[in-house]
Amino acid sequence: MISPRLKEMLEAVGQCRVLADIGTDHAYLPIEAIRAGFCETAIACDIVHGPLKMAEFNIRAAGFAGRIETRLGDGLQPLAPNEADCITIAGMGGKNIMHILSAAPQTAENARLILQPQHDLEDLRRFLHANSYNILEEKLVHEKSKKQSRFYVILIASYTTDLITPWTDADYFLGQINSPHLHEYLREKHRKISGYINSVSDISAQKLAQQRLEWIYEKLEDLGVPPQTPQTF
Repeated sequence: MISPRLKEMLEAVGQCRVLADIGTDHAYLPIEAIRAGFCETAIACDIVHGPLKMAEFNIRAAGFAGRIETRLGDGLQPLAPNEADCITIAGMGGKNIMHILSAAPQTAENARLILQPQHDLEDLRRFLHANSYNILEEKLVHEKSKKQSRFYVILIASYTTDLITPWTDADYFLGQINSPHLHEYLREKHRKISGYINSVSDISAQKLAQQRLEWIYEKLEDLGVPPQTPQTF
């Protein structure tokens, strides 16, 4: 049984010829993509020997050794340009994803990108637009367990030669997410920002955080949710 996050990433993959999963860990995503018929073949890449060995074991156990290849290497370096028409990068920071894409632009520009950053979302959105990647869609996943509740944002992007109209600062911060869980996600962001404001003494940092709270209120108004005070949010 795969997690809601991986299930949403699989749906974002759709149909492709060759899927490359960067930082594959246990290769769950390429295995499920092959099983579901979303791709013909897949390449599972990781920079660490241990996870790649586990990925190889899982691939053999699933019966896909002939269709999923494992490669050791940093980021997109194990891939050749045009080799994969869909690339997934998940479970790492947005700045790390930016570094991976910058290090092999020809490889990244020729594939549909499915990106799931753990943090630095705003920076990643700005990077994508600044480097001619159009953000096609943003998906929101809410995973709940007895121990924790966590939101994940999945960005679907592709390179374009067209001029990209920059977003507003508010859009780069909040994204352009369409999800029934958006209100809960905004409430969680509000909680974290409020805690941050109370923990810092720097006036400029407080002002920026307060501006972000105002963006959240405005977004909630757009959703038809009345803006509330921090105490009753």
